[in-house]
Amino acid sequence: MPPVFTKWKDLKKQVRRIGWLLLGFTGAQVLAGWILRSIYARYYVYINEETYAGIRLFLLTLLTTGGTALIGKKVLRVKWTKSNFQWNFSWETVSKTVASMFTITITFSMLLTLIQMALGVHFMDGSLTEYNSPLYVVLMILSAVFIAPCCEELLFRGEIEHSLMPYGALFAAIFSGILFGWMHMNFTQGIMHMFTGTFLGLVYYKHRNLSLNIVCHMLFNGITVGLNYLTNFMGLRAIIVFVLVVYGILGLKDLRPLPEKPSYPIFRMAFRQISIVLFFIVFLVISIWSIY
Repeated sequence: MPPVFTKWKDLKKQVRRIGWLLLGFTGAQVLAGWILRSIYARYYVYINEETYAGIRLFLLTLLTTGGTALIGKKVLRVKWTKSNFQWNFSWETVSKTVASMFTITITFSMLLTLIQMALGVHFMDGSLTEYNSPLYVVLMILSAVFIAPCCEELLFRGEIEHSLMPYGALFAAIFSGILFGWMHMNFTQGIMHMFTGTFLGLVYYKHRNLSLNIVCHMLFNGITVGLNYLTNFMGLRAIIVFVLVVYGILGLKDLRPLPEKPSYPIFRMAFRQISIVLFFIVFLVISIWSIY
């Protein structure tokens, strides 16, 4: 068989593996969530709602996201080197990357708000519930600021994108970014994070450094969590967001030029694989379900 056909066949197999891996991740989250809800329903007298919310978030993040990242390395047959975990990046790069993520999310958040107003609908945004108990805050920070960014970057950039790079760097960044958005199982978060995921994919393509991606993702989530708790300081919050958005434009410019032109046949093939189609259907169903 000619090498080009062998490579195409290998790509289809890899895309299918990725789809089944993410379907397994979603199924594990649903099952784990159901088990935790069942336990809480039985012992709610001993556990208040805020404590349960914190424990649930922590366990779901650690077990499902962490477990999938651990399994994914073997399923997708990924090998990393020390160069993928270097700490030689500049903090200017970090600051521009984090700010650019805010530029992207704020831009699409405004667009989605306008669309919802025009259609007269409201999509759940999937944001974390703002409880104030110390235990919840600690567990939420551990989950959202440390565990999730680390595991998600390992899974989506370090495993999915890394394994697809031999078939096209731009395809790998965009495809893994779209799947990252779908993983949030929510229209608002999904659409925004398809673009932030693609941006992080391009950052990984440029630097090939998972440590950089993880640090940027952690800082982005950390600042987001902090801003959510600044509801009594709206003026300060607005100033911080404005500075981040303006500075983030510089970070977006730093990514040019793109690695290559998109290869549309590869995208068509990838999105037609049964496991990817099923994952998209699950994203749609859960997102629609969350509206009602």
